Amino acid sequence: MFQRRFLRGGMVLMVAALLVIPVAAVAGSHGQQHSSPGQGPRPALKSVDANGEMQLSDQDRCPVCGMFPAKRPKSAAAMVLKDGRTFYFCGNGCLLRTWRYSDRHLKEPADAIQRMVVRDYFSGAPLDAEKAWWVAGSDVIGPMGPALVALRSEQELARFKERHGGRKVFRLSEMDDALWAALFPPKHK
Repeated sequence: MFQRRFLRGGMVLMVAALLVIPVAAVAGSHGQQHSSPGQGPRPALKSVDANGEMQLSDQDRCPVCGMFPAKRPKSAAAMVLKDGRTFYFCGNGCLLRTWRYSDRHLKEPADAIQRMVVRDYFSGAPLDAEKAWWVAGSDVIGPMGPALVALRSEQELARFKERHGGRKVFRLSEMDDALWAALFPPKHK
């Protein structure tokens, strides 16, 4: 009698393990889209159109954090590589991390990047990231926490700072190691 209960209990545990382990393995991947070991994430299904409008699909995932940009279209950003592959991001912070470290996030050199598109904070219109005025340290919160905000003009910048503050204003052409460290301070253990 004891042996039968023990065996039955062991079978239940084995079946449970077989059901739970594959689910845990899938859940643990946290949105990684690697097509095979050593390669970067999968590109988006559709690229930005001629006007810079993002063509987000439900399958597109941020290569940095695994979020679905289509669920956050107001904060989504895009990067188009010279070979035509496009990657969508949940927000500007993940885009800039990839721009700065494309070899790490996309397995591509920085000179493979052709274009980056963000949304103007006030209008939501597509905006070339290289032409944007950027604000860090405002009260605006994005999908990953405090947002890096992109603005079309100096007039919008003044209006934004009046409403939301901001400790740092910059252009991407000004990016250096010191500015990067100020925007993304290293996390201490």
